[in-house]
Parts: sequence; C-alpha cells; structure tokens
Amino acid sequence: MNLDEYLLSLPTSRRLSGAKSTILSVLWEAGDKFPRNWVGSSVLLEATGQKYFDRRARELRDEIGCDIESKYVEDLKEHAWRLNSSKLLKANPRYYLTASDKSKLFEDNDFVCATCGKKTDAGVRGLQADHKIPLSRGGSHDMTNWQPICNNCNVGKRRACEGCNDECKTCSWAFPEKIGIKTVLDLPPELLSALDSLSEGSQKKLNDLVIKAVYDAIAKS
Repeated sequence: MNLDEYLLSLPTSRRLSGAKSTILSVLWEAGDKFPRNWVGSSVLLEATGQKYFDRRARELRDEIGCDIESKYVEDLKEHAWRLNSSKLLKANPRYYLTASDKSKLFEDNDFVCATCGKKTDAGVRGLQADHKIPLSRGGSHDMTNWQPICNNCNVGKRRACEGCNDECKTCSWAFPEKIGIKTVLDLPPELLSALDSLSEGSQKKLNDLVIKAVYDAIAKS
C-alpha cells in the first residue's frame, strides 16, 4: 500500500484538512517499514505551519482511527510522532460538552481547576473541560469522566499522558480528588539526597515520605 492508497482508505479521506494531510504525508514518508521512524514535533510544526498541529494529529488518531503514537523521544530531545501501521483502529470521536453542561461542570466546582486548585474564568487560556481518562485510553463521554482544568494543567496533563501506559485510575492527573494533586516543591539538593537515601533504606516511596513529613509538621503546629 502506498500513501495515496492509504489516504483513500480513510473514511474521511476526501475531507481531510491540509494540515492533517500534511501530517500523514510526513509520518508516512519517515521510513520504508512499520512502525515508521519518529518525527519530531518541530518538524511537523514547520511542515504544517500550524501552532496547534498536535490537535490535528490527535484528531487523526481519535476521530478517524489512524494508528498514530506520540511520546517524548530522548534522542530527538522533544515530543515526537510516528505511524505504527497502515491499519485503521477503532475510532473514538471527540465529543464536546454543550454550553449548559460545561457551565454546570464549572459552577459545581466553583470554577476551580481540579488539578492545581486555581480559580479562574472559563476560556481558551482559562478553565476548560477535560476528560479525566483520555479518549485515547478508552475514556468515555459520561459526565463522570469530565473535570474542570486550567489551560496550564491541561497542557501538562496532555504531555504526561503521551506514551504513558500506567493505569489511569491510579493517576493524579485523572483523579486528583482521590490520588492527590500534583505540585512542584523546591527542595535543596542535600535534602532530596537524604530523602532518596531514606526511601531506599525504608523501601518507602519518596512521595509518601514527603507527605508524612508535611502531616507531622501540621500536627506539631
């Protein structure tokens, strides 16, 4: 099968946008066997000329069923994409909440991001509706699988999900109310080293040690 035959095999081949056609063309030509070679995001950005080319790539995967994979590739020092096969996978079309459902989701959560706790207005750069379990991992469109999340956390979650094979139900990005909210702490190198040593000696997770220390400090205050 060549590229033209592959494009014709797609259920929406004659309605593909220029950006999507370009993405498939670049990924197809990145090698002569499957899976194709990894193509860096910078290459696809230049080829499509679209800042949000990654959305188009995900639409190809989720809505059409193209066997596209994405993850951070150390050799390229960036996120990359590749076409694993010419087969069409089961599509999971993206569904968008109605205006009323989205408003209810935000209002029920007091316009607070489920991940970082920031309160912000809805919008492209503000609060957004997010699938807890991504469509690419079998997530549903049920209201129980939606959460309010700010733009910054949405971008971070998207990157964290790419190439991840961990169980979504144990992920703090998907269920922060159960697993805990991800945060960044500035720890001195010597403290981090000490915690690492303690973790190895006690066979306890570093995260659990930090949480215990915080609770102990609160109890003493």
